[in-house]
Amino acid sequence: MAWADEIAAAAYTSPSGKKIEFNFASALSRKTPLKTAENVFPDVDGAEIQSLGLGGKKFPMTALFNGGDCLTQASDFEDALCERGVGVLEHPIYGKMNVVPTGEIERVDDLVDSLNESRVKVTFAETIVDESFPDGEVAAVDELEAAADAYEDAAAESFADMIETASIDDQLQLQAVLKAHVDAISQGIAKIMAKANALREKTRAISRKIQTVKNNLQKMIATVDVMVSSATEIATAMIQLARLPGEIAMGAMAKLEGYATIATSILNNVKKDPVGTAAIKNQYAATSVALGGLVSAVSFGVAKSALDASKDSASGQNASGGGNGNGGASGGSGGSTMARVSSGGFASRSDALLSAEAIVQQFENYKNYMDSQTAKNAFVDSGEGYAALLENVTAAVKIIQTASFSLPTTRVCKLGRDRQVIELLCELYGADGFSRLDEFIMDNKLNADEIVEISMGREIRYYA
Repeated sequence: MAWADEIAAAAYTSPSGKKIEFNFASALSRKTPLKTAENVFPDVDGAEIQSLGLGGKKFPMTALFNGGDCLTQASDFEDALCERGVGVLEHPIYGKMNVVPTGEIERVDDLVDSLNESRVKVTFAETIVDESFPDGEVAAVDELEAAADAYEDAAAESFADMIETASIDDQLQLQAVLKAHVDAISQGIAKIMAKANALREKTRAISRKIQTVKNNLQKMIATVDVMVSSATEIATAMIQLARLPGEIAMGAMAKLEGYATIATSILNNVKKDPVGTAAIKNQYAATSVALGGLVSAVSFGVAKSALDASKDSASGQNASGGGNGNGGASGGSGGSTMARVSSGGFASRSDALLSAEAIVQQFENYKNYMDSQTAKNAFVDSGEGYAALLENVTAAVKIIQTASFSLPTTRVCKLGRDRQVIELLCELYGADGFSRLDEFIMDNKLNADEIVEISMGREIRYYA
């Protein structure tokens, strides 16, 4: 029969790339939701129905596994369905499509009437995906770098236009401010770098770059004549010096804390206004570049960490399984997140969003300094550096928010019985449980007794 010739084999390819072929129950169906809006009006019978297109098609299926290893085949299929991300369904009738398993996965093993047969019932929902997803992360990094470069150019030009160096006194005062700011940035960067893994080749390469930029910057500032003629290069080098540690795949929280500490040091250098309009403008110009460079650097660095965490989340989720949360914890599941913690510094979606808020706060601190200075002193900033930095921060926050969607959410559950910590961690995180011990103790503030055994009724926090 012609229609029978059109029936293809059924298969599902998981997000990690594992392809599983299966037989299927004879009753195949497809559901297509219609998106509509119903509007009713007073004193008018009936309703206006608006057609808003189609929703995602759903494909309920019963996968059949036969033979002596049917239980193993069905278990492998279940594991594939539990992977987080977008898979590919090869439907016997409707063809190949991008899908996400939805609803419940029902496993049926009838050892009496259907011996040597296991059934897995699941509903696949077709999903929209970015066909250029592998290039999407590259595009995000390109957008981030372009925004940082645009700020660098605008800030350097604004600095060169604003400073006044007609007299030797003005030159020496500007030199003193720049030296203080460069010292503060260099000392802060050294502390950030100390938290990075010194054995990594990229870390060593960036350390060499930092030293080179720092040496060139100090040489340009050391002689006032060179300083005056190299104003644009000095501002550019300050921003680049601050930005270099952001390229390292280290914890985002360490970056945020490190850059916040440097910003505090910068502001401590300028607690009082110097004497004279030119001196005030020079201090303002140098401080604006220093503070703005730090905000640009932390925006770049944390957004890059978020992208690293997002990629590690996908690979970690696909590479390891988790517990099912039974045996005393009221719900819960989880996959490996150690890779995320080590590279991105984000244990959960809320961590990423909090980091975005911290970046915005550092931008607000920069803005408050600028506003306070322009309000009380007789000069006007062109605002070009501010506008470019705002775009830089906006791009970074957008990337962090997008990357956060792939990170696990924080879960809180109440224990149904006394639990040993290692046993509980292995249940929640599978084989990765033991390596989560220190993080789990800190997250839940466990005391000495609880590290051995946690009492029934205690609320605990974990990630899934």
